[in-house]
Amino acid sequence: MKISFKALNACHVLAVFLVFCSPAWSNNILGIRVGNHETYTRIVLDTQQKPNFKMALANKNYELRLFAPHLAFKGKPPVLSKTLVKNITFNTFRTGLGEFIFQTTKPIKIIKSFIISPSGNVPHYRYVIDIQQGTSCALQRPATPKLVAAPTKKIIMIDPGHGGKDPGATGRKGILEKNVTLSVAQVLKEVLERTNRYEVHLTRSGDCFLSLVKRVARARDLKADFFISLHADSHPRPDTRGLSVYMLSRVASDSEAEKLAIKENKADLMGGLALDTESPEVANILIDLMKRETMNLSRKAANALVSKLRKRVLLLRNSIRSADFAVLRTPDLPAVLIEMGYISNKQDEKLLTDPDHQIKLCEGFREGIDYYFNEHK
Repeated sequence: MKISFKALNACHVLAVFLVFCSPAWSNNILGIRVGNHETYTRIVLDTQQKPNFKMALANKNYELRLFAPHLAFKGKPPVLSKTLVKNITFNTFRTGLGEFIFQTTKPIKIIKSFIISPSGNVPHYRYVIDIQQGTSCALQRPATPKLVAAPTKKIIMIDPGHGGKDPGATGRKGILEKNVTLSVAQVLKEVLERTNRYEVHLTRSGDCFLSLVKRVARARDLKADFFISLHADSHPRPDTRGLSVYMLSRVASDSEAEKLAIKENKADLMGGLALDTESPEVANILIDLMKRETMNLSRKAANALVSKLRKRVLLLRNSIRSADFAVLRTPDLPAVLIEMGYISNKQDEKLLTDPDHQIKLCEGFREGIDYYFNEHK
């Protein structure tokens, strides 16, 4: 018998669209027991918190998979002699999702599963799964994920909005949004690299057009830890000014956010999800878990940025907003879109083209990113 533990980058397993709403807690597994009964095998997981697992069969029913956010195993490997279970693997993903894989000697089916609350001399929860030999089904074997070493530096992808044939918004004095975003992105890259904590990349380093699909694809190809898209919008009311941070949401936080998302969306990222190596059941569970997990991390990143920028620059009222931005549809990758101000406003336009203000702004970004990664290592 062996039990193995791996730290994986979720990009090697799937490409999904990403955040868990409550990651403050974790699923601590204190111990695992596997034992035979007359007609079935029982698996018992002792958990510190009330279990919150998703469960699926895979590999032609030769694998039982359990998924949970922020899963940690703190017990000893169980004895597996003469049971249906021959091997247990524990994987953790960069976004915090954890997975147990119970490999079996024969195809299995799940009879039942239930939770036993703490009582008497047992101060912890017990998650019980009863399995027995079943018939093999024609599910495709999941791809074997590669073991990935933890990077020494966090990888940041900065996306200067627009570019090339897409100039973006135009300021009162003819200043183009595509030039403002590239200028600030270059400053931010230097500011972040000086900390020696980050490996920083730009989706574009010149005046070229990139589809939204390609922008996100470049970040995912590099296995980025954070994606930040920079913009400087215009508004029909010239007195409107201030910075705001956007997160992904299918439901916009307000009508203005919805209009902005519609205007910014030039392409669709929903194609190309690499789920062909997973069974539909496993893929759906992974999509659901990863989506909630990454959206939650994006929300935390937005809060961190706003908390540090508040003392440096003027913020728009309700500065944290949400909308369905295509560029934020980043599978398993926390992402935010920042409207740095409105170049349709005389004051914002002047500030956004001022090198001193750009440095001040980027130092605020750097503080927010530092705070985010310090809190969510």
